[in-house]
Amino acid sequence: MAPGKGLPNPQVKQPLFSFGVITDVQHADIPDGRSFLGIPRYYRHSLEVLQRAVGKWNALRKLDFSVNFGDIVDGYCPKDKSLTTVRKVLDEFSKFDGPVYHIIGNHCLYNLPRSDLTGLFNIPSFHGTAYYEFSPSPEYRFVVLDAFDISAIGWPRDDPRTSAAVRFLQAKNPNVDKNSTAGLCGLGRRFVMFNGGIGREQLLWLDEILEDSDECCQKVIICCHLPLDPDAASFEALLWNYDEVMKVVHRHNCVKVCFSGHDHKGGYSIDSYGIHHRVFEAALECPPGSDAFGYVDVYRGRLSVHGTDRLASTEMVFQS
Repeated sequence: MAPGKGLPNPQVKQPLFSFGVITDVQHADIPDGRSFLGIPRYYRHSLEVLQRAVGKWNALRKLDFSVNFGDIVDGYCPKDKSLTTVRKVLDEFSKFDGPVYHIIGNHCLYNLPRSDLTGLFNIPSFHGTAYYEFSPSPEYRFVVLDAFDISAIGWPRDDPRTSAAVRFLQAKNPNVDKNSTAGLCGLGRRFVMFNGGIGREQLLWLDEILEDSDECCQKVIICCHLPLDPDAASFEALLWNYDEVMKVVHRHNCVKVCFSGHDHKGGYSIDSYGIHHRVFEAALECPPGSDAFGYVDVYRGRLSVHGTDRLASTEMVFQS
């Protein structure tokens, strides 16, 4: 064996912390199907992808936590089995040797009211909201956004946020089926019902958190089910008011990375402010025998995404 092969490189510093990532499991005990674009979806196999992810994460023996970027159960799951199916998937996450941070996605909201989901996902919630933050080390802070804060799904029909979303879609999308992008052009294709927006209170909260992180000299990683940059995702997958959110983000120096799911093919970009945007590939679209999950090593000046199979590895070096 060549000298040093298989031994740790003394020049490579150990990460400050590491965490697992997976998104869009969208499990359901139903036959395989296809998306509206005709892309195959493997509803039963996706649970096996999660099982292998948890097995790999535990085998690494170094991950501090994991993040589920949303949509653990598919919208086609029979509604009388929604709660059972959500619990079944959460049971698999619970086999991970550490905490799991969950994000609510649109398919979660097709199955259960958010009042149930915040409890099941152990999300600290104020009046049903699902945005929160945590800090795994003094140098870093995670900000988890609720992409369906303003949404036509998930809130009660008489909730003001539902009414606001319905009015918004009526103005932006002329189609009877508000999930249809027919006739919508360019960035306007994001104005569909399976997306959502972030309300004023959450924007103010985000601004305050980022201001505090600036003062504490922390680096921030934003996690959101819906993508926040048009260069990293399909237009029809974007947060309705991604531009407003990024206007707040760009007022601060602390945000280094925005992670998301939802756009199943995945994507990556660096915006004009040097912020890295990484959309993770979906577990749902893994044919039997393939996978899409990974883990992230976090250093002071960079992140390394280590992907498995269909989830691409990505090296992100921060601008000072």
